[in-house]
Amino acid sequence: MDDLLGDVNQDGIIDATDTGLIDNDAFGFVSGYIDTDLNGDNFADATDLGIAVNNSFNFVSVIRP
Repeated sequence: MDDLLGDVNQDGIIDATDTGLIDNDAFGFVSGYIDTDLNGDNFADATDLGIAVNNSFNFVSVIRP
């Protein structure tokens, strides 16, 4: 599957499910090598949430034939 920046659950579309997962990890101060760390700083935080939300608002998704 194509990697979409923000598609945390790898279902091919960036939506509220993905942003919810990031929000939950950010609220729990989760760190390390995690799927919800979109910018690679080893923390799930508002920066990662912003990336996913922006891509969600732009309807970023996988298009398959």
